Amino acid sequence: MKKLLLLTVISLLTLLTHAQKGKNQIGVAFEAGLPMGDFGDAAKTGFGGLVKGLYGVGQAGQATFTTGYSSFKWKDLGAEESGNSWIMPFLVGYRHNFSGFYAEPQLGYGLVGSKYNVTGMSYSASTGAFAWGAGIGFAKNGFDAGVRYQGLTKDGTVSVIGLHLGYNFSLGGTK
Repeated sequence: MKKLLLLTVISLLTLLTHAQKGKNQIGVAFEAGLPMGDFGDAAKTGFGGLVKGLYGVGQAGQATFTTGYSSFKWKDLGAEESGNSWIMPFLVGYRHNFSGFYAEPQLGYGLVGSKYNVTGMSYSASTGAFAWGAGIGFAKNGFDAGVRYQGLTKDGTVSVIGLHLGYNFSLGGTK
């Protein structure tokens, strides 16, 4: 899995560094995730980060690849218990820009895992799932702020509303 991720990132960076019509960027962001539904009943607000490649497609569009990591502590555990869940998405999408504002649907794959500790014993599990998302936001002069819904489905749905604040570094483009 790590080799596949490394190959994907290298390929994406290679594509992004060649000047294309449109705006090529790489972004980093801090994200707070609000768990929804059954996941929200069990987990507290999560925190993490995102890395995004944006490949210019015309003057107003960008093909995107997003990955990241967010961790969510569990609610209502006993004194000798601790637990958390984590999400790591791998999403491709299309961002359409409207004078600073944008909309971005996404599809892909995600890893979901959890770790539970009780009286010195540790248990963990993880699985892969179909992932999707949709976001809106505002990006100007490199700064990027937005909100997105993300869901992962396999034997039920884990869903999160993410609020992010980040910066997009320009890699050239716009002919």
